[in-house]
Amino acid sequence: MSYRQTESGLWIDDDKADFAVNFIGALCHTKGEWYGQSFNLLPWQEQIIRDVFGTVNPKTGYRQYDTAYVEVPKKQGKSELGAAIALLLLAGDDEQRGEIYGCAADKGQASIIFDVAMDMVDQCKYLKDRIKPVISQKRMIYMPLHSIYQVLSSDVPNKHGLNISGCVFDELHTQPNRELWDVMTSGAGDARRQPLWFVMTTAGVDRNSICYEVHQKALDIKEGRKINSHFYPVIYGLPEDDDWTKEENWYKANPSLGITVDIEKVRKAFEDAKENPAEENNFRQLRLNQWVKQNVRWMQMSKWDECDEVID
Repeated sequence: MSYRQTESGLWIDDDKADFAVNFIGALCHTKGEWYGQSFNLLPWQEQIIRDVFGTVNPKTGYRQYDTAYVEVPKKQGKSELGAAIALLLLAGDDEQRGEIYGCAADKGQASIIFDVAMDMVDQCKYLKDRIKPVISQKRMIYMPLHSIYQVLSSDVPNKHGLNISGCVFDELHTQPNRELWDVMTSGAGDARRQPLWFVMTTAGVDRNSICYEVHQKALDIKEGRKINSHFYPVIYGLPEDDDWTKEENWYKANPSLGITVDIEKVRKAFEDAKENPAEENNFRQLRLNQWVKQNVRWMQMSKWDECDEVID
């Protein structure tokens, strides 16, 4: 094994990085105009995949990062990327009886990525011949390794005792509490050689939530206030002191703008946001990935309007 060392001191296994990128490239997109086309990663996506799957501990050769936190606005291709990563961990990680879980606030949300992954399997003969789906249980089994990919939700009971080798955590900001996160991350992968928790989310509104806690950890690491060699942080969002009304600033938060995200649709959403405080919050949270606060004054006014309607 030969690794190269970066200027920042990280050790890179280019073969592992290439394998991950090529595995995903052998899959196909599942929606709209992209349906059936090879999943050629966008530059920002490929950088994440190369960093997460190619950065290794030079003594063991295993992945250095056990947690990746990716925070981006809506419509950046999170579901397709999450599905591809789940399949990579399931079939490409060489983990006997691996346990890969897709987590979200509810089973419907968690099933979104699973269903995309299933569509990818259907379009890939190699995987289709080797993966046994159990659709009623939202589970798939990769027969050569007897590894599983299973959907879970925030209904925490019976989640203890899992032997996790991979976890794709979708929209962490929608978790009602921290229970599922704690169950899935507290020692649940200790028996695995290189477990990976891959978190993808949009910004939320609750700064007392588990998502904001992890967001702040990621931000501190990203900006150098804390050091954690096992945590990989990616945050695409517009800084709070930037002018959210300027179109050129939207590109800072949207790495897929103009590719998977139509600029005209963002402009339309912006026009709505200028006229309505609630729409402004939605635009800044979902389109610019800002942790906004609820517009209390607008909410209070709305309640008074409702009272007036009742009185009238």
